[in-house]
Amino acid sequence: MDSTDARAPQTPVPPPSPPRLHRRRNPPGATATRALGRWRPTPFFVFGGLFWIGVSLLALSVQACCDLGQHAAVVERLRASLLHPRHPAADLPGAGSPYYSPYALAEGVLARLFGLSGWETVRLAAPVNLLVVLLGLNAFVKRFTANRWASTVALVLLVTLWGTEPLAWSGFAGLVSLPVVAGYPSMFALGLTLLTWAYAAQLTDPERADPPSRWARGGLGALCGVLLLVHPVSGVAGVLGAAVLVLARVRGGGGALAGEDAAPAGDGARAGDGVLAGEGAAPARDTGPVRSAADRPVRGPVPARATLRAWAAWWPVPLGALLAALAWFPWFGVFALGADSAVLDPTHAALYTDVLARFWLLGLVALPAFGLRLRRDPRDALTWMCAACVAVAAYGWVSGHYTYGRVLGLAVLPAQVAVAVEVTRAGRGRALKGLAVVAAAGTGFVFAQSGAVLPEQWTPPQTRRLPAWHSYAWAASSVRPGEPVLTDQREAVRSLPGFGIDTVAPVWSDPALPEKERRARWRATHWYLSGRAGTARRAEIARRYDIRWLLLSRWQRVPKEAKVLDFSRETGEVLAKLPDRKGSSR
Repeated sequence: MDSTDARAPQTPVPPPSPPRLHRRRNPPGATATRALGRWRPTPFFVFGGLFWIGVSLLALSVQACCDLGQHAAVVERLRASLLHPRHPAADLPGAGSPYYSPYALAEGVLARLFGLSGWETVRLAAPVNLLVVLLGLNAFVKRFTANRWASTVALVLLVTLWGTEPLAWSGFAGLVSLPVVAGYPSMFALGLTLLTWAYAAQLTDPERADPPSRWARGGLGALCGVLLLVHPVSGVAGVLGAAVLVLARVRGGGGALAGEDAAPAGDGARAGDGVLAGEGAAPARDTGPVRSAADRPVRGPVPARATLRAWAAWWPVPLGALLAALAWFPWFGVFALGADSAVLDPTHAALYTDVLARFWLLGLVALPAFGLRLRRDPRDALTWMCAACVAVAAYGWVSGHYTYGRVLGLAVLPAQVAVAVEVTRAGRGRALKGLAVVAAAGTGFVFAQSGAVLPEQWTPPQTRRLPAWHSYAWAASSVRPGEPVLTDQREAVRSLPGFGIDTVAPVWSDPALPEKERRARWRATHWYLSGRAGTARRAEIARRYDIRWLLLSRWQRVPKEAKVLDFSRETGEVLAKLPDRKGSSR
């Protein structure tokens, strides 16, 4: 090998320098939006928000009708005096009237602060009440499943899954009823019931590491007490539901039993993580049904004595409810409500007509859902909550106390939630269950609920439309607040009190006015307007009730002593003024 073949030593080549990185400067405000970029709204935040906006606008556009005047009258009386309000619809003391609840007092305070009338306050309460219902529904559903779509499905079922016969009544959340009653105390009570149930489910959650404190249990009782004060019939359902949750879930030995799909810890799907808020991170992929407490093995039977001791530890609940009820005695005695509810039974008898037609679609899909849940857990809370409420309604039918039929408006809630939880539960037959629920809810919407949002030519003949009453602002412009008006017109006698005007004969019974006296006032009203009463008899009736004004239909004769001052061009009703009397206080 020649020396020329030998390679000369080479100089080591340095490694290439890395390319220069041109750091991009963030535009002003970019770092502030990074956290917002990770935020993703839940389906319920989107669809629940759209629902809230749409129904709120619909409720604000509906003409004043039905019981809106009665609730506006309560606000008018509280505007005049918070501590000593008069009777909502008559020139009488209002002591003992259950209309003056904590909810009504809050409305009266806000009306005084912002200078709102009774009508304006009740109308503006509609969006607030709807928001409370949405918050309560989402919180309650999340106590039974971690599925992100369950709350949205439950909301759809809440307004559509009833029956094929429309039911528009206070405290019933069907789509045809909701825009009318959204501003009523019963709608706020419905949302508060859902929140109470969600809180009770949280306290009895089997995933809790420690039992709830006495203060927490007392807070649950206080919620039940406030619910009884706001709306007594809804309070009955709320107390029953909380009691069923405790009895079904609380077990001896520090354990609990639940047949729900409990959300795992750290999932972000608990009720306390936000209701209409979005999720900060992407949800975990659904890998199958979540194991419930009934699916987990139990070490052994729980002694009955230990279970009784665990139940007895919830004594702060009735104590908290009692203290809340006693705190409201300056306005009315809550313990007298049961004795006075009998006078409302004839009015509520209509709730027991066509029961099957009004609820059969819900029963068609809820009974199989309850069967599946009871198969997994015989102590399923949703099933027994619905059964307890239905039992109260059945007692009202058997005993003739038809006022308890209003519990049916809350008995449907556990059933609708159970259907929503089962239809969104991962497993076999999910598509078939979904089709069945969609068919039932769609049928209910078309035949019973579509009249609230669709034109008349697009809906079946039996579909109920939203009511359209005439305004009585024309009469209120002449009559001063507090002056009694004698009338027997159905819409007038329910609307005039909303302007602060008194009526001789109130429509609804009230513990503040004995029922015997209320009926005597109606007899005097009918006799005065019958045309058979003489001048002396009419003068005696006018003097007894200090009548200043008459509101007559187009067919009723105007008494010769009255002077016509105004009339309605829409209804033909006439407003006439009686002459002043000597010695009158007005």
